[in-house]
Amino acid sequence: MAYICSFIDRMIVSLLVDQIKADLEITDFQVSMIQGLSFAIFFTIASIPIGLLIDRVHRTRAVAVGIAAWSAATIVCGQATSFIGLFLARMGVGVGEAVLSPAAYSIIADSFPRRRLGLAMGLFGLGSATGAGLAFMIGGGVVALVAQAETMNLPIFGVVRPWQFAFIVAGLPGLVIALAFLFIPDPGHAARVSQGKAKGVPLSTIWAELRQRAGFYWSVFGGVAAVNLSVLGTVNWLPAMYMRGFETDLATTGYIAGALLIAGGLLGMVGGGAIMDRVGGGVPAARMRFCGWAVAIAIIPAVAFPLVPSIWLAGVLFVAFFTAAAAVVSAAPSVLQEMAPEGMRATIAAVYVFVINAVGIGIGPSVTAILSDALFPGGDGIRSAMAIVAPFGYAIGAALFFNAAKHARR
Repeated sequence: MAYICSFIDRMIVSLLVDQIKADLEITDFQVSMIQGLSFAIFFTIASIPIGLLIDRVHRTRAVAVGIAAWSAATIVCGQATSFIGLFLARMGVGVGEAVLSPAAYSIIADSFPRRRLGLAMGLFGLGSATGAGLAFMIGGGVVALVAQAETMNLPIFGVVRPWQFAFIVAGLPGLVIALAFLFIPDPGHAARVSQGKAKGVPLSTIWAELRQRAGFYWSVFGGVAAVNLSVLGTVNWLPAMYMRGFETDLATTGYIAGALLIAGGLLGMVGGGAIMDRVGGGVPAARMRFCGWAVAIAIIPAVAFPLVPSIWLAGVLFVAFFTAAAAVVSAAPSVLQEMAPEGMRATIAAVYVFVINAVGIGIGPSVTAILSDALFPGGDGIRSAMAIVAPFGYAIGAALFFNAAKHARR
């Protein structure tokens, strides 16, 4: 539920691109900075220090603080009246969300047998696809509901535009979920305290581990980062692709894009996670080979889905493209938790989160916008830019996953 909530807050801006552009009088590139760079700056900078902290504290209480922080920042996005104001509020969303993934990966690793981690991580990872899908659906529904009103006068918040109202609606549920986390136990906290492990492992020891197994760790980090570049460079522009290329209205676009993300997430994260727990005994090398083949095969739909003339064929091909990325999301964290020594799992997960989001969130949306503006200006040129970005990252990711499998086998 927390991960679903985080992705609703993270992704809702992608559905509201044209409304935000018109109201704040900004360009596609500036929107891409709000989608990616603003979120990524603090999300990536904060993730490693937060990972070190999570290895030392009561993890579910730390998650409660993080959820409250990003939910409040999302609500503040609904009060923004300028590019700078929205940029700064999105930075706050990134700080809060930097807590969840490192804590969740560590908690799940303490709660399930290693051979079952693929499915467990897949079920958690499903929150990302579900949250992104619901962000599009909720955002489209909310904006369509109040589309006739130029502004709305809300208690506490005052006068807001429809897109601002969507941010406020998206942010409020997180405050309730944050409260619930105060009552959820941390499965490993008491044992860590009794064994004196709550003090954590020195940072120098963690860097030594990352250097000693550099070929493995950095192939996983780089492979997922490349896949993230492809996915976030396309998913953030998926609603714009439908509205500009197929002339769908905002509400219809939200329902279509949301359904595609949820379908691909279910197939890749749950189905892929379950398969990887069985193929090759669920060992790290087998999981990485599975990821390599998945994204290599998905290069074909990655090229095709933005370019086909049929709205339904584009949807089917997008699901095939996104399913491969979703399988990677369930595999990589489980592999890292299997390989990382106890006492540094959250920190290594935080380094992983840092790398994949610095590339995926920080660069992905902007690369697509820059290519579109430079090579395919006007109209639905964003589709051609997506057809370049999507297969590019997958090709790099496949090569790095096969290399990670080789190192894991050693």
